[in-house]
Amino acid sequence: MSVKKNFSNQLTRQISENLVVAELGRREIVATTFSGSVPDIDVLAYKNRTSIPLQVKAVKKGNLSVNAKDYLDIEFDGDKQKVKGKSGDVDRSLIFVIVYIGEQLGDEKFYICTKGDIQDIILEAHTTFLQKHKGVRPRQPQSTHCAYNEKHLSAYKDNWQLILDSF
Repeated sequence: MSVKKNFSNQLTRQISENLVVAELGRREIVATTFSGSVPDIDVLAYKNRTSIPLQVKAVKKGNLSVNAKDYLDIEFDGDKQKVKGKSGDVDRSLIFVIVYIGEQLGDEKFYICTKGDIQDIILEAHTTFLQKHKGVRPRQPQSTHCAYNEKHLSAYKDNWQLILDSF
């Protein structure tokens, strides 16, 4: 009896990375994917004798989820969380391309920002959520899960100029 493997996440990643490569090609930027084999780099873009790494995040619908501890300094007092500030271990200059994949070709949406911008979004979203719950997350108080969505990213829609200005 063979077991069917679910390739949904791999296909979503593959689609998003290749959409980014295609969009960069339209802007006369040579690019290639790394298919998850290089930490923090999903696509390498090249123009004018300069290479820049890009991190690609893919979403079919809904929110993006991260561990807020990867972006913030969080202290616990029992079940209560307190955000002490932004983590200094974040490469704030790394460029993120977040792709909301549509049902068919042409329906995708691109948001281009830096990891620093994402860190700022996470700071605001996680702090606001904790304030709403007096510092204690309902259900799983020790969780540092944080979600953000298109509303948080709206200022970065089709911000391809960020990449173009990096060359």
